[in-house]
Parts: sequence; C-alpha cells; structure tokens
Amino acid sequence: MATLASIVIVYFLIFTLRYLILSFGGFGLISLLPEARKIQMGKKGGRSQKIKELKHSLIASIPTSIVFSFLIFLGYYGLNKLYFDLTEYGYLWLIGQILVLLLLTEISFYFVHRAMHSKTLFRHTHKLHHLSTDPTPFALNSVHTFEAIMDIGFIVIASFLIPLHPLGLFSTITIALIWSTIAHLGYEILPKRLYFIGKYLNLPTYHNHHHKTFNYNFGYYTTILDRVFGTLHPDSDKTLKEKSSYQIL
Repeated sequence: MATLASIVIVYFLIFTLRYLILSFGGFGLISLLPEARKIQMGKKGGRSQKIKELKHSLIASIPTSIVFSFLIFLGYYGLNKLYFDLTEYGYLWLIGQILVLLLLTEISFYFVHRAMHSKTLFRHTHKLHHLSTDPTPFALNSVHTFEAIMDIGFIVIASFLIPLHPLGLFSTITIALIWSTIAHLGYEILPKRLYFIGKYLNLPTYHNHHHKTFNYNFGYYTTILDRVFGTLHPDSDKTLKEKSSYQIL
C-alpha cells in the first residue's frame, strides 16, 4: 500500500503541474486574441470565479490520480492488460491504442455528459462545473469528484480488455486536457478559412454555448454526435462563422 500511495502522490504532482501549465497557457493564448473573438461579449470571469475553478480542478485531480495509479498498480501485478515494455506490442500499437481511446472518449463522454444533465445527477454533481456560465481556462478540469471518476471510467474498463501502455494512457488524458483547455478559452481560435472543417469540432464556441444554455452541445472532440442526435445548439454554427471571421492577431 505504501508503494501505491507513493505512485498516487507522484501522479498527483505530475497531473497538477500539467494542469497549471495548460490553464496558464490558455490565459496566455487568449491574451493574444482580439476582444471581437470573445464568444460572450461583455462577460469576464471574475477573480472569485477563477479561484473556484482552480480549486475544483485541483481537487478533481486527486481521484484521477488515484484511479490512474491503481491501474498502474494492477498492471504491475498482472491483474489487467497493462504492459510496460513498449517493444512488446510495437510503437504502431502505441499510436493505435491512443486513437482507440480517443474514439472511446468521444463516444462515452457524449452519453455520460447527457446523463450528467439529468435532474438528479446535475443537481448533485455536474452543477459544480456549470457554476461558470462563461468559463475560463481554469475550468478545464473543474468537475465534481464523482464526475472526474466517471470521465475516465472507460479507461478502467478498457484496461481489462485491450493491451495498454501507461504512456498511451497518459498521452490520451493529456490530449483530452489540452482539448478541454481549448474548449474553455471563451474566445474562438478557428481561422476563417477552416470553418468548413471547424464546425465539426467541439471548438470554444460550441462548448461556450453549452455552458451558457446547458441543454446543447454535449460532445467532447467533435460536434458529430450532437448533429446526429439533434443536440446541437441552433446558433452555434452561425456564431462560429461570425467569430472566426475576425483577425486572430
């Protein structure tokens, strides 16, 4: 147990450092963008909001660190399908497993996210994330402890079904947090000429509309499932087209 506790502490410190780099990097990025690209004009996340987002994000890193460390611990004793020698399955599968996990993220997050908006789950868990109706980069991981566990639940299941390397797991979570940082910028970053592709990605405009209205835009990386299941906000495409028309710098 002492070994497991040590692993948890190490990963918590790593996850915390990663969060701070991404969130402050997000603030650095939006400082370079013109105000015209702000999605909710006239609204600014105040100091108290940012402190709450920061606090809840750091707290959410604790269960994530515990679950991640527990998977590593189980893998070390051969109790799941984690492996530690990259050459065992080759570097091609390392890339393959990341792609598989990204796809699973997109599918599982959409349905878990919609479930989180049910009356009971929203009131007791997901409401915390929606305290920010115009989120800042600090909100990238600002979720309830239960939701933090649910968000990586598919990784737990996958670790017992397919061979996974810790580097693949860490890379998948890092990519997810980078995307979450982008989604919570509050400013649109899409260049105008890429609108025809961008409207299928869950860019800041789409996720900001989710925070503003609650009942639309549940996807993670894309808007595809929202389009398929009719949960895309009716104004999101138009707003993206408008915001992306402004000069980036």
